[in-house]
Amino acid sequence: MRHSTALLWAVLAGSALGAAGTTAPAAADVPGFGVRLTAPATFKSGGNTKTLTAVVTSDQRACRKVRFSLVVRAGSVPLDRIRVTRFEDSGEFPTQLRVDGDTATLVDERLDPGTLCRNRTVTGRWQVGFSGRDGGEVRFEVQAFDERDTLLSAGGAGTEVTGQVATSSPTPSKTSASPEPTETGEETEAPADSEPTGDPTPTRTAGALAPASEDSNLLGPGLIVGGVFFFLGLLLLLRLRARTRAARQRAETLPTGFYTMP
Repeated sequence: MRHSTALLWAVLAGSALGAAGTTAPAAADVPGFGVRLTAPATFKSGGNTKTLTAVVTSDQRACRKVRFSLVVRAGSVPLDRIRVTRFEDSGEFPTQLRVDGDTATLVDERLDPGTLCRNRTVTGRWQVGFSGRDGGEVRFEVQAFDERDTLLSAGGAGTEVTGQVATSSPTPSKTSASPEPTETGEETEAPADSEPTGDPTPTRTAGALAPASEDSNLLGPGLIVGGVFFFLGLLLLLRLRARTRAARQRAETLPTGFYTMP
């Protein structure tokens, strides 16, 4: 499943990176490599998306290409409320999604545009957002592979999703009685009810991690069946038209024999 949303989309300039979401480089699976994952300390459920950043370092002399894999452990937050999009400066970066229980893995379909060398890093970025109203905890893990799918290093970071606080203000009771006149003879007007302000909608959303519902899975077979019936009807129409044309040609053919006058 490829997430393109979609939508794709530019990085939010206002996304702040919290210090609590920054991890030290993980111990390298291949000596000489490390991954530093930086995540926002908190997300607001139903709020704007923020950026998750992974930086791969190397102290080896040989240069390598890198492929990223992001593992999202939902925990107390359902996967269908999490939106993640991998992106580069040129736009959305294609990934493949695998879901196993409450864990989703996004793997880059191709190698990162950058090249990992000594004193030169490679950076992977993901746009992350949460829908709904409830909060919870989510953990992210980033793995860096080379062009031979060898795991170079990995790093992880946890974040907290804060829920939306429901606020309600008392509304004045409405009666059918007409307003009483004042001493001056003027009627008092009841204050107009103010319209409730809804929760701010996020300005950016990323691709959903949960797979599509079963109803959407019926769209493909339905289109195939409809296409088969369309072509059968077209063939039948062409066949009837050919028969009609042949009959018309036979009717218009003049007799070739000669007849003597009586």
